[in-house]
Amino acid sequence: MADKRDFGRLPGNSALLLAVVLLASCVSQGDGGEVATAAVQPAQATYRCESGVSLTIENFGASVRLTDPEGEQVELPAAPASQRSRYGQTPYALVLEGEEALYMKNGKTPLTCRR
Repeated sequence: MADKRDFGRLPGNSALLLAVVLLASCVSQGDGGEVATAAVQPAQATYRCESGVSLTIENFGASVRLTDPEGEQVELPAAPASQRSRYGQTPYALVLEGEEALYMKNGKTPLTCRR
């Protein structure tokens, strides 16, 4: 790797590219090494799904409790445990990203929902 004093000796845009790469590596990390995101998930939210049904999620960080469109309540652990956006255990999975939730249950069509 080039020493800072060698930036001026790099050909063309290489010095700029190296600076961008070095800056990009300076991102804050959440617990467990995942990159922290600006969209923090609320402690409780209702998500409206494409099919007109809703999904209610209580977020505890290391787990979530959801009430699915059929009224079934399920508690899902983070998967893997260091995650704060992916939750699941057979036959359920939930992915939270920004204002979207993707809910999957074996044998059912996955639901994409927004809060």
